[in-house]
Amino acid sequence: MFIILPFLNELLHAGIGLSGSASSFLIICSLVLASSLLTGLYPAFVLSAFQPVTALKAGFKHKTSGLSLRKVITVVQFVAATVMIAGAFIMNRQINFIQHRSVGYNQSQVLNISLPDDSVALKQVEPFRNALKQLWQVKGVSIQTGLSGGADDGSPKSTTFASANGIKRQLMSNYFSIDENFVPLLKLKLLAGRNLSANVATDAKHGFLINEAFVRQMGWQHPVGQEIEGMDHKGRVVGVINNFNYSSMHNPIAPLIMIYKAMKPMSALVKVAPGNLGLVKNVWKTYFPDTPFDFSFLDSKFNNTYQKDITTIKLFNYFTALSILIACLGLYGLAYLVAAQRSKEISIRKVLGAAISHLLVLLTKDFVKLVAIAAIIAMPLTLLIMNKWLLTYAFHVAISWWILMLPVIGIILISLLVISYQIVKAAFSNPVKSLKSE
Repeated sequence: MFIILPFLNELLHAGIGLSGSASSFLIICSLVLASSLLTGLYPAFVLSAFQPVTALKAGFKHKTSGLSLRKVITVVQFVAATVMIAGAFIMNRQINFIQHRSVGYNQSQVLNISLPDDSVALKQVEPFRNALKQLWQVKGVSIQTGLSGGADDGSPKSTTFASANGIKRQLMSNYFSIDENFVPLLKLKLLAGRNLSANVATDAKHGFLINEAFVRQMGWQHPVGQEIEGMDHKGRVVGVINNFNYSSMHNPIAPLIMIYKAMKPMSALVKVAPGNLGLVKNVWKTYFPDTPFDFSFLDSKFNNTYQKDITTIKLFNYFTALSILIACLGLYGLAYLVAAQRSKEISIRKVLGAAISHLLVLLTKDFVKLVAIAAIIAMPLTLLIMNKWLLTYAFHVAISWWILMLPVIGIILISLLVISYQIVKAAFSNPVKSLKSE
């Protein structure tokens, strides 16, 4: 225990944290190790405490004064193990949910190429885009600022002024600078109005494309045509697009405004299959020979955003498996002690005709009661800890009752298997050996 706890602390301080619940899980880990250690040592201490001379006497009987301590240790152990199992299961469901949840736009085969910063090189952006559009392997090109596909959306923020029900409001919003190809390339849905267009002269300084979150914040029933001002632009809303996750799912979808080519371009989005990456790179070298080809695919970068979460979950999967193993070893020791203490009782009942199944029920029911008590304690504790962890995600799974019951059932089955081995072993032993001293 004293070796593993510093290791966990190092992991947490190194950045593999649990987003607010690290301390809770560290306590649970400590409980698993401490209780397992005590459970394993208890039988050894009890048996080693026997005085050889006294133990060899025919009338020797061991007092069960430590029975209450054993039960408390066992309950704590089961509570910690159950919470760990349920927590690991919920965490895996959450990361699976994130990886398969729709982000609201098409990330597949969309290459994000970082553009150079200097003004001289930026003059080659339009020729570069036109050259890419000539390749039949390229399905679309968009020059934009804002979307990065990572945890940090990278978009500029500015106060936006608009009116709702005759009341002027200020709303902090994220801004994207896009061209007319951005919406169709990512297959964003236009819910109302139209896309920004190069063919509409007023769009350059007076056109705004907003998302659902902005509409909801303003409380507009009919957003198209509403007056809006922000980022040195003043004009009207021309269209509304669907909400999409342009940053991590840890964050809610914030109000977003898109304006037409109003900022220095940050990156080029290129719709191309990974196998044709070399063609794009050759075009890049033609127009930007002195600038490194810095690229990433949107879907890969988005998934890498949760690499820290995945690493943390893997760590707890391994630790949960370790805690189950240690718990089983401790439980095995306790079962051995119970079998040793009640060996004469088992032998007498067997001589009187008790069936093996009857002995199993008789000797395991106390353990099942302890597991039931542990389950009653563990389920609300799991809800408390895991709800706190899930709240670090704006989009998360719900904790259903069966998610809490599965670990309990699993713990009961594992406990019965471990206990049954010792009980059956004692039940099949020769009664004469246990009773000959009587």
